[in-house]
Amino acid sequence: METTSLADQAYRRLRDGIREGTLRPGEKITERDLAARLGVSPTPVREALRQLVHERVVERAGPRALRIADHSAAARAEIVEAEVRLSALMARLAARNATESRLAELTGLLDRTDALVADIERTLAAHGPDAAVADPLVTVFRLLRQFHHQVEAAAGNPVLEGLLAQARAFSDDERLDLTVRLAPERAEAFRRRYREHRSLLDALLDRDEERAELLASHHHREALLQLSAG
Repeated sequence: METTSLADQAYRRLRDGIREGTLRPGEKITERDLAARLGVSPTPVREALRQLVHERVVERAGPRALRIADHSAAARAEIVEAEVRLSALMARLAARNATESRLAELTGLLDRTDALVADIERTLAAHGPDAAVADPLVTVFRLLRQFHHQVEAAAGNPVLEGLLAQARAFSDDERLDLTVRLAPERAEAFRRRYREHRSLLDALLDRDEERAELLASHHHREALLQLSAG
């Protein structure tokens, strides 16, 4: 349990280093050097690197060599396209295969999120754009990520679910950081995309595969392009 916890901490610190530029694209790295930087043993670093390689954030440069992946704009666009297409397909399959209990869970998630969003809107109306809404916004984000992950699970296709996990352009933590940073200046775009979750749920409840796929494709494309531009 301790090793798993240390590996998770190492993973998050390495992700932070990559995002903040401490670890630069194309930079060669070793387990030993990273362990020294983080002040931990090589074992949790090895576990963290295995996950980062899986996510294509770190890549192998040789049998024992690793480096921080340097994705060009074209490569990032291809990754975004892969995630959009897989997410849309999963929504289509969810409309076909979701159980009634799963649909009820999805409805409950959005009902909880709607209540939180209403509270945020009231706070902003009362106190202006500088109101302290970061914490509830984080909760909304986590609930929406849970919603999307449950849509993927509702598709009932573990193989595609695994492919989508590998194809993600951003981790959930990166999405959270970018959302919190970008939301105040792009509030209307975020409100519009938030409303799209309910439209997608309606398509799933109606078992409308084509509409679910089209809505998911549009929603994920807009979200990923906005995050990429951020």
